[in-house]
Amino acid sequence: MPHFSPAIRTGSLLFLSGQLAFDDTGKISGDIETQTALILERQFAVLAQYGLRPEHVVKAGIWITEQANFQRFDLAFARAFGAHRPTRSTVISQLAMEGALVEIDLIASFESLN
Repeated sequence: MPHFSPAIRTGSLLFLSGQLAFDDTGKISGDIETQTALILERQFAVLAQYGLRPEHVVKAGIWITEQANFQRFDLAFARAFGAHRPTRSTVISQLAMEGALVEIDLIASFESLN
């Protein structure tokens, strides 16, 4: 088990560790859209453990391995978040696990976002 916490709360913020698209068997596979959807599904489950929803996300950090995948990543990200548009940083980078095309971390707020 890697040495990190899935999430840590400090004050009104919840910081979620970066996640890769591990399936239930511990393998990473699929295209950028599939991996993005799986990661966000898992990140949203972590949010739910703290009583939060995707609308509470204020910042997303994104690492993708190939610039050519950006548009397809962005479409999957938009599908997952709907009308909500958290701030975001996206960089092109190598990732630590073979087959990983994207890694996503999130910061959510316990305060009202209106």
